[in-house]
Amino acid sequence: MRFGLIVEYDGTEFHGSQLQSNARTVQGELEAALHSIFNKDIRMYLASRTDTGVHARGQVGRFDEVTDMSPDKVRIALNHYMTKDVRIRCAQLVEDGPEGFNPRSDASSRTYVYTFNDARSAPALDRHFVTHVRKPLDVAAMNESCKSFAGLHDFAAFAGPSTPPDAPTLRNVESASVIRSGDNIEFKITANAFLHQQIRRIAGVLYDVGTGKTSTDIVGQLLTSVNRGAATHVMPARGLCLEAISYNGSGECGLPAIDPAVSVELSVN
Repeated sequence: MRFGLIVEYDGTEFHGSQLQSNARTVQGELEAALHSIFNKDIRMYLASRTDTGVHARGQVGRFDEVTDMSPDKVRIALNHYMTKDVRIRCAQLVEDGPEGFNPRSDASSRTYVYTFNDARSAPALDRHFVTHVRKPLDVAAMNESCKSFAGLHDFAAFAGPSTPPDAPTLRNVESASVIRSGDNIEFKITANAFLHQQIRRIAGVLYDVGTGKTSTDIVGQLLTSVNRGAATHVMPARGLCLEAISYNGSGECGLPAIDPAVSVELSVN
């Protein structure tokens, strides 16, 4: 049996999502909870890698285990054993086996939001989830720059140091926009996939545009650049949140639904 999960976490106290032997991570927290439930080591696979301090509302994970627990009972049990900065929002059965659900490769798109705050004083309540900036931002100019990101482009200039030298850097951006909500300015982007630090480097360029440090033309120049990492301004991780991951599926959690014939077989057995 394979379980698909929608995972939410406050990344402030995590050293990223992926398992590390000497640091607290989201994957480590999830696997520790699974061990508490099933009394054995079970591998948890996550759809997207998030860096230290990055948050998620819609991370997707999956694990395999034969159990008579319903998906919702699994959700409740996992939340019981985990600390309060990570929660399972939804759990459902997905197809297992070699050709079964793979949260990373089966994803059709990923949506991230980067939040700036340009209030005169840095916020106290939301300080871990926004990046406070000292200059008022020109949202119209930032949004105009965003239009250039839509479509298929080479994002080599926005690749971070962990991007393998031989990794392809073409990415298809479905949409990108910047809107203001009070003192918060939200940069939202949806694409098929992202490079290491790509969004935080884009956010850095948008910040420079928003403060008037550079013109909107900079985006086009960077998208035609073959110089990896040319966009050097990397915004802090705390403003970034993985909002959602989309799949071609219609199960309870928005993940691919299990084949009805398989579902009947499971219920009979």
